[in-house]
Amino acid sequence: MIPVIKNFRATNLAKAFLLNAFVSACVVILAIEIRHIFEDEDNAVYGYFNKLYGTKQMSEIQILTIVFPATLISALFVYIVMYILFGYGGNFLISTKRKMSIFS
Repeated sequence: MIPVIKNFRATNLAKAFLLNAFVSACVVILAIEIRHIFEDEDNAVYGYFNKLYGTKQMSEIQILTIVFPATLISALFVYIVMYILFGYGGNFLISTKRKMSIFS
């Protein structure tokens, strides 16, 4: 698959670190927002899962069993989008004969 943005691939360490930081930040933001949804008991999503569990108020373990898989799915989504946009993660296929430099 050809990336949409061709000039910003992880061909050196600086670009690789920057792209990795962007991916990490996106995943963390999504995880925090998903968790934030379950802190508000008046939220419709909280109400749906609360009815699904059949409890008066959800425990931390119940919230964790929802937030963890939701964060995992959102992380996979972020990685797929980054792969489509930047070819992120494709460096596993690059030949190891050439040494990666920091700013080349």
